[in-house]
Amino acid sequence: MSPRLRTLLVGFLGSAIAVWVGIALAQEEHFIASLSAGICLWAILSWTRGPLAEAWLLSFLIFGYVIGNRGFAQMSPVSGLPLFFSELGLGIVITLVVLRGALHRTLPIRRDWLNALLLLWLVLGSGRLAWDFRTYGFLALRDFALVYYLLYFFAAQALARHAPSRRLLYNALLVTFAVLPVTGLLAVLFADFFLGHFLVDGIPLIFYKGDLLATFLFTGYIILLPHDDSGWQKSWWRWLAAVSSLVLGLSLLSRAPLLGLIVAIAWLGCSGRWRPATVLITVCVAGLLAVTIYSLLQKKDFTQTRAYALYEAIASIADYSGTRNYQNEDSSNKGDNNRFRIVWWRNVAQETLSTSPVLGLGFGADLAHGFLIEYYPTSDADFSARSPHNVFVTTLGRMGLAGVVVLLAIYWVQGRITARTARETRREPSRHMAMTLQAAVWVVMISACLGVVLEGPMAAIPFWIMLGLAHHAATREAIAPLPAELPGV
Repeated sequence: MSPRLRTLLVGFLGSAIAVWVGIALAQEEHFIASLSAGICLWAILSWTRGPLAEAWLLSFLIFGYVIGNRGFAQMSPVSGLPLFFSELGLGIVITLVVLRGALHRTLPIRRDWLNALLLLWLVLGSGRLAWDFRTYGFLALRDFALVYYLLYFFAAQALARHAPSRRLLYNALLVTFAVLPVTGLLAVLFADFFLGHFLVDGIPLIFYKGDLLATFLFTGYIILLPHDDSGWQKSWWRWLAAVSSLVLGLSLLSRAPLLGLIVAIAWLGCSGRWRPATVLITVCVAGLLAVTIYSLLQKKDFTQTRAYALYEAIASIADYSGTRNYQNEDSSNKGDNNRFRIVWWRNVAQETLSTSPVLGLGFGADLAHGFLIEYYPTSDADFSARSPHNVFVTTLGRMGLAGVVVLLAIYWVQGRITARTARETRREPSRHMAMTLQAAVWVVMISACLGVVLEGPMAAIPFWIMLGLAHHAATREAIAPLPAELPGV
């Protein structure tokens, strides 16, 4: 084809699309315009030969779900359709990764235990969904998000083969977690403004789920804290963001993320990196002294001070039955939260093991029905929670003992990978980035055992992307890099 004819065809096609988009915008239909803009942006990013378009999309999702959190999760890019960024982004990313891999004969899946177990969990869940969809319809598909979000792991793992894309995703984590303490503090101090005025189509742009905010603040602390003595001038912003994340996270008194932080710091200690533990102890001691002095100067009962609230929050971790007498107003609900979880977990376990122990009650089944009868027998309030605040109990209810065994194996294999990375880091300090990512994912993994974390996109999508990056960095994949462009692009 002659260059002149090609230019004429492209110009004609572009003019037709421009007219189509203009008519759609005049009728307040934004889907066509958004689709056209996305295609043009993808073409430009492919032409620049830098990070792949899929990596830019994953970076956008990381920033959106961590910073916007629950607010961003409620937004739909297509007006009038229940299609959210989580599913739309997953469809685009997986399509591009599979297409790119097919054209260049590479797979986004690797032959190791973690990949195999995640695939097994996906296949098991898909088989369960095929049976449940006929009974529960859309509810089954919504609950299945617990499983299908792991596809982001395979996408991130594949993109990590491409050096510019890998750097972009890692830098997206740094920028996102550096911004989080700022937006998190503002959202706590000016909650009415963010919920009532900072809106997009009536939806808060930033709306944090308390335990997820603490989880990501502690994750950011692990990722941002400098690993070496490169000098204050080069890393001052990382120090400032890391310490700010730690202080704000501790002030939220959220126990599950705190346990995750302790586990992550223990892993880093195994690798010979003790700075995170030292900074944590220093901040805790200084904070306790300041809070205690301030509390003693207040003219009120010491049991109602912030220092006593912190003490009761820590003590409640070991109060499994929730029968301890809590006196501070800020920590008075800790015992009830413990009872809430224990009763719900026991109820789901008993119902599942007596009804369908191997394959579970299924996606779409109401895991809260028996719990509400036992825990709120006289209440008629609306109860919308569908996950019993523990990813293993949720998996038991949805996929039975078969799903739990696979999930336990995933945790076990990930622990072995982290332990191996820690040993390598002691011998090779250059492995610090791989170890940092490994430790960071454990903050989320432990939080998922005591809260609703991996069941929703707000935490699940950033987690699976981080795990894909962490797995690539830990295993040092010795294969050809992913090509930067599709043929003909």
